[in-house]
Amino acid sequence: HMPGGLAWFVAAAAWHHAGPRSSRSSRAALRQQLPAAPPLPEEGHEIEVRCERVAYGGLGIARTDAGATVMLSDNTVPGELIRALVTRRRRRHVEARTTA
Repeated sequence: HMPGGLAWFVAAAAWHHAGPRSSRSSRAALRQQLPAAPPLPEEGHEIEVRCERVAYGGLGIARTDAGATVMLSDNTVPGELIRALVTRRRRRHVEARTTA
């Protein structure tokens, strides 16, 4: 008979070791299940998006029709339709400056 705390620790360790291991094949299978990322607009292109919300620090967050995330410069209000110029393309989002 083991003390209560030790029995819990042994059971947790056994569960951890029984679980699936991270391997290249399991990561590749997971990658195949994920949906493809939406295409990002190119730098220098003008886009029209609707501000969804304002993030901490005042940056507006919007999405293109294709679903790509756009981080807008200051002075945006949720619900506002905005024209913006893409200034920087990042891995998962683009940064844009409002033009009108």
